[in-house]
Parts: sequence; structure tokens; C-alpha cells
Amino acid sequence: MKQARSTIESTVLLSAALLFSLDAIAQMPRGHIGVDALYFPDDPLFPEQSTASTIPSVLGSLDWTTDLTRDTRFDLGAYLRVARHTQDKISGDIKEAVIRSRIDRTDIKLGILQENWSILEAWNPIDLLNQRDMVEDFQGDVKLGQPGVTASTFYQDLVISAWVLPYTRERRIAEQKDRLRTLSAPLIDSVFENGQSDSSFALRFQYRLGDFDIAASQFWGHAREPIYQPVLQQSTLVGFDEVYEEIAQSGLELRYVAGDTVLKAELISQTGGSDSFVGSGIGSETTFNQITDGFSSITVYLEAYYDTRNELAPLTPFQRDVFVGFRYNTNDVNDTLLDVRYTHDVEFHSDLIDVRASRRLGGAQTISAQILLPQSVSEDPALKGFENDPYFKLSWAWYL
Repeated sequence: MKQARSTIESTVLLSAALLFSLDAIAQMPRGHIGVDALYFPDDPLFPEQSTASTIPSVLGSLDWTTDLTRDTRFDLGAYLRVARHTQDKISGDIKEAVIRSRIDRTDIKLGILQENWSILEAWNPIDLLNQRDMVEDFQGDVKLGQPGVTASTFYQDLVISAWVLPYTRERRIAEQKDRLRTLSAPLIDSVFENGQSDSSFALRFQYRLGDFDIAASQFWGHAREPIYQPVLQQSTLVGFDEVYEEIAQSGLELRYVAGDTVLKAELISQTGGSDSFVGSGIGSETTFNQITDGFSSITVYLEAYYDTRNELAPLTPFQRDVFVGFRYNTNDVNDTLLDVRYTHDVEFHSDLIDVRASRRLGGAQTISAQILLPQSVSEDPALKGFENDPYFKLSWAWYL
């Protein structure tokens, strides 16, 4: 099964990195260990899903850096989770394991990369170098490490970067016992139009002019968002094959700082595959500082997303959505944070309410909580599997 292969792949990568860095323990690596528990008040939607109302897990991360020479260093980042009532009881990945070196004015990275093309808060249509781990975070904020090599060179305020990615990773999604499933049946196989080892290529130009940032990018390779094709046996749905099509995507990122407000946009044009389309996300971020006698601040986000893809193209979040966010931070020793996020799909009239709060305990511990409320999602193809999955999450973490 596809999910089993993905688990083996992640475990092998993670084990290799940890073995490589055994001496990191003596050099005090950074990272954290923690526990969290999700409480689901409703019974699951699909019969294969775990019926446990409380799903606890133990997790940890590792971040380590060591200098190899004066101009060369090795960076490692990895995470691991152990959970009983999930499809993969042990999961994890190498987020980054790279050798970095500088030759004259060029920075080179080789290994497992963690790249970030993004300026919007809720979703990033332009960001497609790394595959996403939608089980670790169904909203797409956790990325899987991407094997490859990149070189960046600098000319005053202009940065030019190039990537060669010799292998495309599969998206990890919830299935079988997992809650928060988007598919009604398991994944059967993964199909890459030109083979999984077919290389991808990317270029990016980034320029800063005072308060204005602009970045243009071009990508050629397999899409990171698969098409899910149903597999039938005697007219019965037994699962889905995920198909990764060959695409080309042009992107433009714009950001302008006007006082305490940041205006930003991500624009894409994608060709190839089942549909050629354009898409965009535009938004603003405004911060109100020192709203009390201390250093507390409030940040307000407003974003809108739209693209022209048809029903044959890969299903993706934020095709026709509005997002509003509110973040309160005390900015003191306790670092208390309250984050309220609301997303409305203007096509299917679904809503997603996400409330998060966290607080530091002492110098090295944090406690956090989250409430997720999917509303009116039965007609939304991206969220209808979450209909019975509102949850409350409580987490504790100790940072090394």
C-alpha cells in the first residue's frame, strides 16, 4: 500500500539522519519533546476510522548545526511522532539535512532541502518545492524534506536562486484509521507522469526596493498536488490512485510595507496537466503595537483567494475563499498568544473556525490549546470528510 511505503521512506530518512548525528547529543542540539491529546466529541464519519474519542501522542524534534570548515556547515532538522490510534503509529521525517557552503558570492546547499516561497498567512499557492505532510498538519504548514541541490547568488539587492530536485516525494494524507480524512477510501498507488525520479527544476529572482519586495519564480516538474482517481472493482470503490502530473508554473510574489500594514499577494499561472489556470491570493496584515501599558500587540489578517481551475484539476484548499485572522501577543516573559482564524468558502459556503492559545511556562516549557470547528462542510469537497471532526487539542512541550 502507498501509505506503508511512505511510512518506510520517512522512517529510513529519519533513522539515517539520527545515526549520522549521534555526536550531536554531546554538542547540545536544539529541539523539543512533548505530548498532545486530541478530543473528538463526535463519532467518526467513516467506518475504518478510529472510534477513540481521545487520541494522545508523544512527539519531538531535533535541530542541529555544526561547522565542517570555515565556509561549510551541516544543518539537520527532523521530527518524530508516536501515536496509538492513528494509521501510522510511528511517523516522522527529515525536514532538512544539508551541507551548506559559500564559494565567492554563491551559496550552495546539497542534501534534503526545506525551502519556503510564501508571504501569505493562510495558504501559499506559489510554494511548491517541498511536498506537504497533511497528516501532521492538515492546513499544510508542515513540509516534507525535499532531496536536491540549490545555488543562490547575490548582486546588491537582487538574489538569484536555482534548484535541481532529482526526486519527487508523495503527499502524506490522512486515511484508514486517521481522523480529518479528505478521501472516503484508502490510497492504492502513486503514479508519476514521467516517473518519480524525473528531475524538477526551478528558478527564482528576488529584489528589494525600499519598502517593496518582489519575487518572480518558474518551476518545471511534477505537481505537488495529486489528482485522486477512483479505483473500482465490480462497480465498488476500493480506493484511489494519486496521479502527479507534469506541470510548469510561473509565480509572482509582491509585498509592500506601509507603516504598520503589510500588503501582499501571490499570483500563479500553471500550464500542463489536466487544466491550465491562473490563481491568486491577496491580503493585508496590520499590527497594532503597545495596546496596553506593556508590549502587547494585535495583528489582524485579511486575505482572499481565487483560481480558475476546472473540476479535472487537482483538488486544493483556498480556491475561492476568504480568510480573516486575529492574533494577540503579550510579548512578555510569558509570551501569551491568542490566535483566532476564520475561513469561509464563497462557493460551497463552508466555514472553518480555528482558535489557538499558548503560554510559556518558565524558561523552557509551553502549554497550548486549540479548538477546530468545521461548519457546513457537507458540500465542500475539500472539507466534507471533516464533518464529524471538530476537536479540542491540548499540548505540552519542553524545549532543549
